[in-house]
Amino acid sequence: MAGEPPLPSARDAPAWVAAPAFRSRDFQLFWSAQLISTAGTALQVVAEGWLIYDLTRSTLWLGLAGFLALLPAIPVSLFGGVLIDRIPRRRLILATQTGLMLQATVFGLLALSGRIVLWQVILLYSIFGALLALDHPARRAYLVEIVPPDALANAVALNAALFNVSSLVGYAASGFLIARWGAGSAILLNAVTYLAPIAALLALRTPDVRHDIEHTPLRAAWVEGIAALWKHRELLGVIMLMAAVGGLAWPAFGMLPAYTQEVLGAGAIALGLLWAAGALGSVGGTVAAARLGQHRRGRSLAAAALLLPALVLGFSRAQSLPGACMLMAGIGVALLVVQSLAVTLVQVNTPERIRGRVMAFYSEMHAGADVAGNLAVGALAARVGLPAALAAAGVFSLTIALALLSVWRNIRRLD
Repeated sequence: MAGEPPLPSARDAPAWVAAPAFRSRDFQLFWSAQLISTAGTALQVVAEGWLIYDLTRSTLWLGLAGFLALLPAIPVSLFGGVLIDRIPRRRLILATQTGLMLQATVFGLLALSGRIVLWQVILLYSIFGALLALDHPARRAYLVEIVPPDALANAVALNAALFNVSSLVGYAASGFLIARWGAGSAILLNAVTYLAPIAALLALRTPDVRHDIEHTPLRAAWVEGIAALWKHRELLGVIMLMAAVGGLAWPAFGMLPAYTQEVLGAGAIALGLLWAAGALGSVGGTVAAARLGQHRRGRSLAAAALLLPALVLGFSRAQSLPGACMLMAGIGVALLVVQSLAVTLVQVNTPERIRGRVMAFYSEMHAGADVAGNLAVGALAARVGLPAALAAAGVFSLTIALALLSVWRNIRRLD
C-alpha cells in the first residue's frame, strides 16, 4: 500500500491494557469516542421510530419510511467503497461525522418545534442513511490503519462490542428521555455526542494513508471490487446469510413502537425497556462471539443463523412485557453473534486493496436487508396483524438460512 503508516506499538498503551487492539493509542481514542457517539445514535433511532408511528399510527409507514430513506443511500454506497479506498479514511470519517451532527441538530430542532411533518422526517432520515452508507464502512475499513495486523480480528470484535454496549445505554435511556422531554430532545442529545469522535479524529497521530487506487477511474475501481468479491464466493455467501437472517430478524426491533402499543398496550418506558433488553442480549452475544475464538467461526455462524429465526418465532407469540424482554434478549444474543462473526470473517479474509469496496457492499447489504425486512413485515402486519407477520418472518428466515447453508457448505469451514 502506498504511504503505509508505521504499525502501532505496544509502547503506545499503558501496561494494564490486555486486548491486542488497545495497544494502539489511536485505537483507544477512536474506540472510546465512538462509544459515546453510538449511544447517541441509538437515541435517535428510537426517537425516529417513535415520531413516525406517532405521526402515522401505521406499521406500514414504520417500514416504508425506512425504505424511502434508504433509496438515496444506494448510489452513495455503490461508489462509496471506491471513495473509501481512494480518499484518506480519517478525513472521510471526519466529514461524515460532521454531517451527521448537523443532520441531528436540524432534526432535533424541528421535532422540538412541534410542527414536524412526515415528509421532513423522511428527508432527514434519507440524509442520515446516505451519510451512514459512507461512515459505517469507512470506520470498519479504517481499523486496519490504526492496529497491527495480528490485532485486526480483535479490533473488529471490540468494534462490535462498542456498538452493542453503547446501544444498550442509548436504548435504555431512550424511552425515559422521550417520555420526559420528547423525541426532539433525544435527537439533539445525539447531535452533541458527535463532538467526541470529531475531537478524537483530530487528535489521532496515525498518518493519513494515500491509497494506490486514487488515480484509477471510478467505474474501473468499482468493477475491480465486485470481481474480487466474486472470486471469494464463500465471503459472498457469508454476507448473504447475514443479510437474509439478520434482515428478517430486525423487524423484532424495527416494529417495537407498534408492538409496544398494539400488543402490550404500553408506552415509551416499555419501549425503552424492550430496546434495552435486546441491546443487553447483544452485549451477551459479544461475549459469546469472543469466547468462540479464532477457530470454527463458520460453524458457529451457521448455528446462530438457525437459532435466530426460532427466537423471532417465539417473540411473535409473547404477550407480556417480561416474556417479551426475555425473548428480545435472546434475539439480541443471536443477532449479534451472526453479525459479529460475519463481519469478522469478511474483514480478516479481504485483501487491503479492496477492503473499502467490500465493506461498503457489506454495509449496504446489512442496511438494505434490515429496511427490506422491516418494510415487508410492516406491510404484512397491516393485513394480518403484527404477531402473525413476525411469525411469517421467522419461518421464511429459517427456510432461507437452510437453503444458503446447503448451497455454500464451505461457510462452515471458514475461520
